[in-house]
Parts: sequence; C-alpha cells; structure tokens
Amino acid sequence: MLKILVKALTQAACFLAKFGVGKRLCSEYKAATVSGAAQRAFQQKKYDQCYLLISPYIEQKDDYRFGSIKYIAGLLFFYGHGVSQNRQIANQLFEDAASLGNEEAQVYLSQYNGPYKTKT
Repeated sequence: MLKILVKALTQAACFLAKFGVGKRLCSEYKAATVSGAAQRAFQQKKYDQCYLLISPYIEQKDDYRFGSIKYIAGLLFFYGHGVSQNRQIANQLFEDAASLGNEEAQVYLSQYNGPYKTKT
C-alpha cells in the first residue's frame, strides 16, 4: 500500500518534467519521498518493505539526493534486516552515502575510521 502511494505521489510530482519543466524538482521530490517512506518502514521494523522501496535507487551514482537512501540501505545490510547481513556491502554504501553528503553516514564512518574526509 505504501509503495503504491509513494509511486502515485512521485508520478504526480513528475508529470510536468515530461514537458521539460521541473526536472530537478521531480528528482528531489522522488528522492525525498522514497527516503521518507523508507525511514518510516525501517523505524516500524518493516525491513522487507523498506528494501523494496529503496532497491531501485541503491545504484544511483553521483546524485546527492540519494545519499540518505544509500545510508538506509547500508543499515539494512549492516544489521541483516530484510537482506543477508553483509558488512562489506554496508560499508561501501556508507562510503557512497557519505561522499554524497549524508551526515549520518559521515558520523558512522568517523566513529569507526577516524574523522571522515570526502574523497576528492
């Protein structure tokens, strides 16, 4: 149900983007909507639903809007919630999220690896 609602809201917000208007806003709205829904699912311990929401966006590259999604995916893999536990994948997702500006991922990496510095 939640996934259907997220999809409907995203489609509505992105309608104008098809005509060349508001493409950036569409992408930002999509990322914020998916991230918010995934955070709620994670907090409610609905890990399978959380993963279904974010899985299409895990592979997004170099787009700061998807940093929080990568962080949530990292948490799922770190703890093995809804997916097989894999700390190597989790740490890569935390690195990706941190490099996209996600502060939570930067804090996580700093706690385990010393002060986080962006790769440039």
